[in-house]
Amino acid sequence: MQTPKISIIVPIYNAEKYIDRCMQSIYAQTLTDYEIILVNDGSKDNSLACCQAYADKDDRIRVIDKENGGAGSARNAGIEIAKGEYLAFPDADDWFEKEMYQELYDLAKSGDFDIVFSGVNYYQQGKGGQMVYSRSSYCTPVRYTTQKECRENVMTLFPTTIIFDSPCNKLYKRSLVLNNKIYFRDLRRCQDAVFNIDCYHCAEKVVANEKAYYNYMENTQADVWRKFPKNYIDINVYYYTHLKDILTEWEMYRGDIKRHYDASFVLSVYGTLGMFNNPNWGFNKQEQKEYVAGIMGRKDIQRFLSEVDAREDIKDEYRIIYAQNVKAFFKRYRTERIKIKLRKNKIVIVLYKFVKKIRSWIIVRKK
Repeated sequence: MQTPKISIIVPIYNAEKYIDRCMQSIYAQTLTDYEIILVNDGSKDNSLACCQAYADKDDRIRVIDKENGGAGSARNAGIEIAKGEYLAFPDADDWFEKEMYQELYDLAKSGDFDIVFSGVNYYQQGKGGQMVYSRSSYCTPVRYTTQKECRENVMTLFPTTIIFDSPCNKLYKRSLVLNNKIYFRDLRRCQDAVFNIDCYHCAEKVVANEKAYYNYMENTQADVWRKFPKNYIDINVYYYTHLKDILTEWEMYRGDIKRHYDASFVLSVYGTLGMFNNPNWGFNKQEQKEYVAGIMGRKDIQRFLSEVDAREDIKDEYRIIYAQNVKAFFKRYRTERIKIKLRKNKIVIVLYKFVKKIRSWIIVRKK
């Protein structure tokens, strides 16, 4: 078998409603020299049958059926049998523009690049089930042709957005992944970001396309809650410790990069505190307080915070966590929730504008 240009590895779990859309998106690609590896990750619906039906009609498709282990585990299984020059990792519930793989592959070959980044379009599901465009994230178009240059410019693609974290909007040279024994870690969250950090750590040539090809289906709030385990703070600390170790090894953990890292860490911990009311965890009020206090009091987090360069825009979050001020956290959290509700309440907004106009009119009359 001739080596395909791209191995498209799709992890599938209970995705029978979306497989056709994803597959049609692949079939619509202007690049046709690919193999498709569909990894059924212990689905309980008809996903496996859907995958097999496609494989029966197309010899470019191979199906792996395995026990449930998460998307990272499914992608690892696909990597093991992949033959392509480059690897792609789309999700089963997403789709992409028809020129995506051709243009990313051409860009990769233009300089024998190890990783190709591209932008992402976000969609939400409307009331009638239709896809509603939300927003887009774009890459800064860059070409880094040495490992030193990649590392010195890490801020351009720093892991704070889906541009860096997600594997879905990228191509990876298969030899980069295999030769460096890079794999998706056994984590319930952040496995994508850790994989990308490891790839970036070994990459010598990286290029980014400013176009947004990949169409990402955003989860509902209920889906988001379900995806977070109670030990998410452990995963978060693991992720940031791993990133810090690599930045330190690069001798880049200083200056603007350190400040950016520190701010990301503080905001990530603060965001994890806000998960105290995850409806799937069912914490009562006392358990919520214990959850928040437990995270704030962790020795590893306090040690991190003692070394943080607190930027002005994250000082409130930093002070609350570092002081282990549980009461201040809940007070600030309630205030933020009220502000969000008010912004969403159209009647309140109209009244606010009306009152503002009346006040302006009164001031003018007084003058």
